[in-house]
Amino acid sequence: MTINELRFAETADGARIAYEFRAENGDEPPVLALHGVLVGTSNWVHQMLRMPEYRWIVPSFRGHGESSPVAKTPDIEQAALDMVAVLDSENIERALVTGNSLGATVAVALGLMRPERCVGLVLMEPSIPSLVPDASDRLIAEATRTRELLEQGDVDGALGEFVHPRLGDDWKKKLGRRRLEEWRRNIHAAPAWLDAVVAFDPGPGPLAGLQPPTLILHGEQTRGFYRALTLAVAECVPHAELGTIPDAGHGAPVDNPEQFNQTLAGFYERVGSGAAG
Repeated sequence: MTINELRFAETADGARIAYEFRAENGDEPPVLALHGVLVGTSNWVHQMLRMPEYRWIVPSFRGHGESSPVAKTPDIEQAALDMVAVLDSENIERALVTGNSLGATVAVALGLMRPERCVGLVLMEPSIPSLVPDASDRLIAEATRTRELLEQGDVDGALGEFVHPRLGDDWKKKLGRRRLEEWRRNIHAAPAWLDAVVAFDPGPGPLAGLQPPTLILHGEQTRGFYRALTLAVAECVPHAELGTIPDAGHGAPVDNPEQFNQTLAGFYERVGSGAAG
């Protein structure tokens, strides 16, 4: 029976990146799946379980899961290079790269810096706040508020800042004990990663030259802020396909896995499984 295996890759600066690996025989076309702030590899549980036709490589960014602690000032480009280290550890030359939120932003950086490693990009609500007026101020305020709560020792208050708007008053019950414990650990890295997203500004020119085939998605029910960020990226990437996942918000891979999975599989079929390793 296929199970998720926890593996580790070492980066050039000596950090350790944990990643979950799932495959039936190891010859399937590889998918590198990158999670959002806070959520960790649970972002992709429905894809790993329901799509055995692919080889799943699902890393944890620094400060998440079993990966090394996040730097005080992380950056998106370094995160992209961490993902190259993960691919190298599996001897994978090219993979379909999919990301949600922060993961989609890192996927953009990977596509810009190492396009030869990407069969294609599936970007679920990427964030480049420099493209949207006042978006950076909003994320900076969110990071500041989270830091204040964490410095006061109010871990659940900080966690609630992220989770309550989506899940409502009973968010702890909806998360469940194991995921709540994981997210209580991951929340400490969230402000630094919000800062990193704000600082990432490749500019419209490089985005227009993004080489890998690209599919940009947003949830039909996502908040207007996330939709604006997504559409701003799409406007800068002329060749990108733009799509909507029905009955889903910001976390479509979890909100509507059936439709997201069909969309991902259809895109992979169109761009070709030109992955090696």
